[in-house]
Amino acid sequence: MKITILGSGSFYADKERSGAAYLLEADGKKFLVDCGPGTLMRLSQIGVAPEDIDYVFLTHFHADHTSDLFAFQMRFRLNEFFGTKRNEKKPVIYGPNGIKRFTRKLSHAYQLYAFENWSDIRYETVGRKTQLGNVVVMAYKTKHAAFGVSSNAFSLRFECDGKTFVLSGDSTKDVGVEKASRRADIFICDASCAKGRASAAHMDTWEIGEIAQANGVKKVVLTHFFPNTEGIDLVSEVKEKFSGEVVRGEDFMELSV
Repeated sequence: MKITILGSGSFYADKERSGAAYLLEADGKKFLVDCGPGTLMRLSQIGVAPEDIDYVFLTHFHADHTSDLFAFQMRFRLNEFFGTKRNEKKPVIYGPNGIKRFTRKLSHAYQLYAFENWSDIRYETVGRKTQLGNVVVMAYKTKHAAFGVSSNAFSLRFECDGKTFVLSGDSTKDVGVEKASRRADIFICDASCAKGRASAAHMDTWEIGEIAQANGVKKVVLTHFFPNTEGIDLVSEVKEKFSGEVVRGEDFMELSV
């Protein structure tokens, strides 16, 4: 499995850090995991077109993880409209319950009714376990609330050929993310908060270290950064609780397992 960090940022997207998005290549397929602001630009910069994507998985609906999703889908709709389809492959989008309704409601809000009675993209509610060829995707419900509203959020675990890649999504220190991360080869984790600053939305770096240590994680990659943590040595904070390898994620970073 090969993972490319497309976006290691959050709502604060800039030339250094795009919004949350990751490209997983496994079993001859391409998985786009989350699709935050700047995702389509990042894909183009590494030579990957939306038409190359086989599956999309969303950890939750917050816009810093989904704001490019509508544009991603419009690419396929406009290919049909202009008669410029590159192939007949239809992407499948897996998301929390209501994923198809989410797209339709956005299309109405944008006054682009492009998805009425159109089926070139298939939508699936993310399940506990999804088998896609030799890749197994497991979803674990987690706790993530922002501005007093709870999100339907998941940590995602990808297994292929005996290797495991886990993405925490946005989460507090929760049993879901703990189960998802067990014996992970690579654990890409939400590092929005420095130690001692955990919230109802995000765990802090000490909690990341505790989860990784307790669950036998091999390598932790920190992501989902906000500007207020750019001057803090988050890696060292995680290593106060975790004895394994920790790296600070960057856009375009490639990881292999």
